[in-house]
Amino acid sequence: MALYKTKGEIPFENEFIETLCHNGWTYLSELENATPKQLENHFRKILNQNNQDVLSGVDITDKEMEDIMRFISGLTPTDTNRFLTKGYVAEINLTRENPDFGKIQLRTFWRDAVAGGQMHYEIVKQAIRPGMEDKPDDPNRRFDVTLLFNGMPLIQIEEKKVDVSLKHATNQIAKYKSEHKYDGLYSLVQIFVALKEDASRYFANQKSEKSFNNKFFFEWLDSSNKAVRNWKQFTEEFLKIPMAHNIISNFTLVNSENLVVLRPYQIHAVEAIRNAFAQHKDGYVWHATGSGKTMTAYKTATLLQRDPGNQVIFLSDRKELDSQSGKNFSMFSSGSDDNVFEINSTNDLIRHFKSNKTGVIVTTINKMKIAVDKHNARIAEGKKGILDKVMNQRLVFIVDEAHRSQFGEMQRVIKQAFPKQNWYGFTGTPIFEFNKTAQDQTTETQFGPELHQYNIGNALNDGAILKFNSEYVNLAQVTDQDNKEVEEPDLPDDFYDGDSEESDKYRDKVVKWIIKNWQKKSVNGSFNAILATSSIRQALKFYSIFKKKRDNGESKLKVAITYSLNENGDANQGQREGLVEAMKDYSRQYTNSDSTFNLDNMNAYIEDVAKRSARMEGQYRHIKPEESIDLTIVVARLLTGFDAQRLNTLYLDKLMEYQGLIQAYARTNRVFDKNKSQGNIVVFRRPKMMEERTKDAFEKYAGPGTFKKVFRPEFDQMQNEFHEEVDNLRNNVPQPEDANDLQDASQDDQIEFLTCFRSVAKKLQYIASYSEFNWDQQADEYGITQEEYGYYQGAFENIKAIVTESQDEEPDDPEQQELLNFDFEDVVIHELVIDKEYVLTLATKAIQTQHEFMESQTEKDKQRTADAQKKLEVALEKYAKSGHSLTAEQIKNFVNETPVLEGDKDFDAISAFAIRQDCKKKRAILDFCDEWGLDPDQLTRLNTEYVANGKFDHERDLRRTADKTTAEMNGHVFKNVLQYKTAATTASKEFIKKELAKY
Repeated sequence: MALYKTKGEIPFENEFIETLCHNGWTYLSELENATPKQLENHFRKILNQNNQDVLSGVDITDKEMEDIMRFISGLTPTDTNRFLTKGYVAEINLTRENPDFGKIQLRTFWRDAVAGGQMHYEIVKQAIRPGMEDKPDDPNRRFDVTLLFNGMPLIQIEEKKVDVSLKHATNQIAKYKSEHKYDGLYSLVQIFVALKEDASRYFANQKSEKSFNNKFFFEWLDSSNKAVRNWKQFTEEFLKIPMAHNIISNFTLVNSENLVVLRPYQIHAVEAIRNAFAQHKDGYVWHATGSGKTMTAYKTATLLQRDPGNQVIFLSDRKELDSQSGKNFSMFSSGSDDNVFEINSTNDLIRHFKSNKTGVIVTTINKMKIAVDKHNARIAEGKKGILDKVMNQRLVFIVDEAHRSQFGEMQRVIKQAFPKQNWYGFTGTPIFEFNKTAQDQTTETQFGPELHQYNIGNALNDGAILKFNSEYVNLAQVTDQDNKEVEEPDLPDDFYDGDSEESDKYRDKVVKWIIKNWQKKSVNGSFNAILATSSIRQALKFYSIFKKKRDNGESKLKVAITYSLNENGDANQGQREGLVEAMKDYSRQYTNSDSTFNLDNMNAYIEDVAKRSARMEGQYRHIKPEESIDLTIVVARLLTGFDAQRLNTLYLDKLMEYQGLIQAYARTNRVFDKNKSQGNIVVFRRPKMMEERTKDAFEKYAGPGTFKKVFRPEFDQMQNEFHEEVDNLRNNVPQPEDANDLQDASQDDQIEFLTCFRSVAKKLQYIASYSEFNWDQQADEYGITQEEYGYYQGAFENIKAIVTESQDEEPDDPEQQELLNFDFEDVVIHELVIDKEYVLTLATKAIQTQHEFMESQTEKDKQRTADAQKKLEVALEKYAKSGHSLTAEQIKNFVNETPVLEGDKDFDAISAFAIRQDCKKKRAILDFCDEWGLDPDQLTRLNTEYVANGKFDHERDLRRTADKTTAEMNGHVFKNVLQYKTAATTASKEFIKKELAKY
């Protein structure tokens, strides 16, 4: 049997282009190795062809083309998306050079017309992206394959050989982005594709390379969620026409500041509903909670609404303030031609139906049902119906959170009212026979058959959601009349909710457990949590305990509470008083006032708690730690439909099962960043029962065996896995102190060490979140102390920098280069036992005792001083070995250079060292600026920006201050001012990255 031979990049590229040509594309051989000017001329040619009527027989002039390119060059990826998809035709406004022709609109892209004759789909390969003229060290680049839509490069593809990591292709795209190669016409790129024979990823363009996130680099799936890894199948399904056109026009959107492209299952769901709608069929979509159902529903709604004969109504069965869906719809539609109307009252809904406004209506099923009742009442009285205007339209009802089944009767009333309608439900947890409602309803009986499924198992495989780490904590202790401890399963139900001494102790233990383990669960305060309770009464009791512990200094947690008041009943007064007190506390905490929030504006309070907990919207995205909420106590609110990526833990003091349990757990496992490795679930109430219910729910909703895939193992197993990875690391580098010596080793040895440490670091990230984890007590079991881990971690950071730098070097012969096949950016750096603050604390003591040592006082004083010096020396040595040799040397010099102080009890080495470093940094900046003729304030500003966000945003301001004469007086030679300014800014960046970083 013949061995399979992999293709080189060039043969692969040629076969790829040939496949594209069989799927609706035309290859432009004359534009191979095209320059920017050649691509502009081609775009200009198509503009002339498609706009002959408005050009009045006079083609676009050179000056007019400059105006067009100026417009295009100023577009960000999100600007481009709005330009292309806002309206049926994307048009460029142009003022003609000849004033007699006035202003015209040039048609560039037809959003919904694929085969109408106006669209050209063309392929360009090896387009040249030249370096910037004023930057001699900026190299020329070539893009593998570009797909042109009417001459506009909207999809760009980078290819790699089968034995090269796909990560290298995505890194290359980011690198080119950082080099400003996506300028001019290439500012229009919407989608990137990284492709090799057995793998592919697609992702949306972003404003800067820093905004790319590999969690949003998607593998294509077929409609049954099977990964498509063969390049030819991917090309024929994703890049063919009309699919590629639809990806741009139908399956992208702007979400806040980012361009977003839908995931495969979202695209398949939208298409499934559109197909069902075309056949006048209803149905539901089952997509795992946390996988982006609201975005899928929005795309479905707006695409169906493009037909003026349709009226789309997005329904929720709860108050809008409890749901983010309507607000997300409005956010997605911002800047587009998709009209979204959030209707907050029945009268407004009726007025809207009477108007001629077209767009997606967002409201509740209750308001819709009341509107229908009023319509029916008028018909019964022989009057004109208030909904007559929409009776001739085809109504489309899209229901959010269709697992909620309370609205069966309301849905029936609505269905009877309209002659032409379709219903589509979205749910992460359908209602089946085993948990059907009291009215014998299931999701299928309400909405029709399942149209597309993407369950929890699918979502985990794709990285669309995170795994869970669950702990079942038994804190209940009760003794019977014979002073024997009652087993938890035998406790009466009122134990957890009661007012007995044991019940009070239980609640206090829960609060203490949360406080004690807060740093572990929240990843040192990076994430927040929800405490779900069984009743408002319980919620208020817990809130009171947290408040007392904060007041007496036992806790620093910022705790809020939110619940819905019962309108009637004896309990209402207590609920109102409790909420009033909580709102007063909240007002003080976040607004420096006692009365910002009260019962009169309770909805504003509810909304603020939700937004402050989520930290995803508007001003709440960037709030300071002291302005955030650590823990939100709830009863039912926020347990469904609450999208909060910064939430990672659910503490549960209530019984749940089936869909309610799945929904509540899923609040915690939204993908965020590398520091969020999982969703944490901590169960206090009836832990054994809840563990069984948890297993049962996940087995039912994600298939047999899913529980083990979805949840991290028991702590004992995690310990064993961590120990195994430590042993593997030790076999590679037995002594942690020797790890840094690998900086001089071969690249193969370096990568082997990096790989071993990465595995240890990932296991540590998982195990460190368990409450049982205690490194000090368990170091012998793991075979490594926290201090030794610090040595390995420091070496990892140093060696990673060396290897990554070599990976970034551009090879002379790309075909011959051995590319590295790894990615370590997801490694979380663990907090060290010996850090800079710890060492400087020892330095404070050592410096304060130097005088005593030199004056040779009592033997006891001598010994105490010597001990302080020795302790500092040992700490400095350990700190240096943990990857901070430069800082350790600086601290050592600082200690040696600091004058002996007699009786200065207020001396603080931490602040003194910071002042010293700042002075040295300022001196270095002044010396550099004196040499190069630059303004030190502008260079300081540039450094501050780089430290904050890794960018040089105000580079131009520094260039404006540059004085060539000063630089030449200091020995520098330049041909002209442009070369000088380029050299000065390049030297400044290197100075900031390498020299100022030392301070």
